[in-house]
Amino acid sequence: MKPVVQILGPTGSGKTQAALAAARALGGEIISADSVQVYRGFDIGSGKATPEERREVPHHLIDIIADCAQFNASRFLELAHAAAEDIGSRGRLAIVCGGTALYLRVMIQGLFPEGRVVSREQLEQEAAARGWEALYRDLERSDPAYARKISVNDHVRLLRALEIQRNSGLPPSAAFRLSRSPFAGSPFIRVGLHVERAELYRAIDARVERMLACGLIDETRRLLESHPPSCPPFRSLGYKEALAHLRGEISRDEARELIQRHSRQFAKRQLTWFRQEKDVCWFPATDHEAIVGHIRACLSSAR
Repeated sequence: MKPVVQILGPTGSGKTQAALAAARALGGEIISADSVQVYRGFDIGSGKATPEERREVPHHLIDIIADCAQFNASRFLELAHAAAEDIGSRGRLAIVCGGTALYLRVMIQGLFPEGRVVSREQLEQEAAARGWEALYRDLERSDPAYARKISVNDHVRLLRALEIQRNSGLPPSAAFRLSRSPFAGSPFIRVGLHVERAELYRAIDARVERMLACGLIDETRRLLESHPPSCPPFRSLGYKEALAHLRGEISRDEARELIQRHSRQFAKRQLTWFRQEKDVCWFPATDHEAIVGHIRACLSSAR
């Protein structure tokens, strides 16, 4: 397998521009590792590359879902591998860029075999009927070790754990040990973007201002004409606050402040996750020359 580059970092750190710089210099194409950019029409809030940038550098896994179908790590892994194979077959370099940390990790660590007995939507309905405490007790009984790693309020990981258990017939801890990745054997070049915390938060606040100025509220209003509020991307940063504003629950200024605050909190969680990855080489986010030089050196040593 050919080497695969991952460019990672918190929201607002400049991943898109770093990936574009690397793609231009090294003959690369970009695979998006973003759980919202896969949805067509959800453009401003997900920070997609501009149409001009996407014409200059081919992008993959953007705008591939036109409805409200659920997208998950398993589907990402399948499509990302197919895209990387296609890119490599044309002598190009696959550059993965995005802030969905789980997607980046499963490319390396893989996923376990999983059938489909119960859906995420069914588990959400069960949570509404029985309560989150009851679902958490189910997890405690089947996998107490994993239950201790999460809280009853961590609804995303709790739902995923129960989804694993009911679809694989295994406790999550056991299922994780069976993980396999189609990228096994591929060398990964992992580049992290470092930004000082205060500077990052200023960049995040400015990014939110730009999103609103570019029409995030109007985009959300238009999307509601063809998508129900239950559509998965409406639960993501930016869109959920825009929805609250359109429902009359908060003012535009309150929506802006909430998006900024929630984005800063999300960036902090991303950094915690990424810092646990020991094979990442960190660079100042704007030092594209050093980033490209590092990737080029790694590619040379991999030959």
